Amino acid sequence: MSSAAFAAPQRWLAQGDIFERLLFVRAGVADSTATSALDHSPALLISHGCAIDKKSSGGRSRLEYLSFLPLQSVTALPRERQENLRRSDGQLRPYEAMYLGDVPSVGESYVLLTQPYTLPASLLRTELREFTAEETGEEAGSRVVATMWETRVACLSDNALDLFTRKWIAQWTRMLVESDA
Repeated sequence: MSSAAFAAPQRWLAQGDIFERLLFVRAGVADSTATSALDHSPALLISHGCAIDKKSSGGRSRLEYLSFLPLQSVTALPRERQENLRRSDGQLRPYEAMYLGDVPSVGESYVLLTQPYTLPASLLRTELREFTAEETGEEAGSRVVATMWETRVACLSDNALDLFTRKWIAQWTRMLVESDA
């Protein structure tokens, strides 16, 4: 079993949410010419909670964009790379890749931290909704929910999200951070 154990997603958007299907622009080069195609892909929400829930002084959501990583199929890799990726489960290295294991409704997956992309929050038709302290397990307040493209099937566990955060920092800054877990 992968160390990237999953939890059910909350009713609001949170870093680590996994979407079974979301828009994705595939870009490439063919014969020295840029190509692109609008596609669908499973995706991991990587925007931090502070950015998702940011409000104006008037109490309105200031969320404009959400950032994601596309989920990749482990079985699409050559056998040796599949095995290397599986062996890296729960490890900080390699920094640029995180093995997720068997994602519900998606299959055995990983993400490359070097492939983030951004979508307008309006695509998910986000809105603020009030939640009680009992619902949040923290303090009562407003949280951002998606009312369109609501295809979330799981959320990274706290331990997996901690590993993701440490990998992200290491990948982009080459600074190593100790685990909070």
